[in-house]
Amino acid sequence: MLASTVEAPPEEQFWERYNKRLEFPLSTAVTVLVHALVAGLLVLVLAYLMNGSNKPSAVPVTLVEVVGQDDDGDGSTRSGRVDDPIWKAPVDPWQASRDLLPNPADLPKVEAEIRKLLEDPERAVAISPANGAQYDQLDETLRKKLLAEPGGNKGAGGANGKGDTKQAGNGPGGFANDSRSRSLRWVLRFTTTDGQDYLDQLAAMGAVILIPLPPENKECWYFPNLKKLGERRLATEGDVKKLAGQVRFSDARPESVRAVCEALGVKEKARTFWAFFPKGLEDELARKEIGYRNRRPEQVEETVFRITLRDGKAEIAVVDQSAK
Repeated sequence: MLASTVEAPPEEQFWERYNKRLEFPLSTAVTVLVHALVAGLLVLVLAYLMNGSNKPSAVPVTLVEVVGQDDDGDGSTRSGRVDDPIWKAPVDPWQASRDLLPNPADLPKVEAEIRKLLEDPERAVAISPANGAQYDQLDETLRKKLLAEPGGNKGAGGANGKGDTKQAGNGPGGFANDSRSRSLRWVLRFTTTDGQDYLDQLAAMGAVILIPLPPENKECWYFPNLKKLGERRLATEGDVKKLAGQVRFSDARPESVRAVCEALGVKEKARTFWAFFPKGLEDELARKEIGYRNRRPEQVEETVFRITLRDGKAEIAVVDQSAK
């Protein structure tokens, strides 16, 4: 007996099976849309993160007053020691010194007193307001000692100077090239974080420090070695006479004086401190002053130097200069 065979109906085509209710085109469209949305979201997130990293900080952070370069191209004043904090903008010594005076109108009076001590009626000496104001903080006796002519008589014009022996000296005469005149013409700018940092920079420059003591500023603490603070003593007549022949710098900003005194262990509430530098540093500053604009010293009204400490060494650069 022959078995009968029944042929099954042909299978539906793929498109016919999944297209009756538009399942395939709808699912395909939804899948593409979802992937497009996810990709777009990722692009937006990436763009936000990239742009957000370039936005300026709400706190003004300089590019490195740490090891490397800062906004002006200088290294950190504390390079190689510790990570530096956010720095405060340095105070302009010229303006700071002007603020120390009761009235800016007093500056001509201060300058007149300085010129009298220098025996400079012709106004040959250039006096920066930042420096003139510092001498106004001193006791008159100490001011006279620091502005006294070192080594005897002064030269005049292009003539040779004379020493204590009244014999002709070898160097050029005149005011512009002696230590007193340079100290009145030169302005030093330091960027510091604290009193110890300030002392580190001064020590790197070979400085010694004199601190006039209140209330009359007639006595002074003398620190002949900033690396051995235990050697401090009250300054003698000989100490002051020696210092009068060196180029010097003074700071009377209350916060700076307080910080330096704390670092030195001085408990008296001093109004100012004075730093005196060796001849080698003075010669370096003199070369940089001439090299900045190729002006002769007698042509210069004021030269401003910026001090930076890098790897324990003081680096000095002229940042501004005004001509007479």
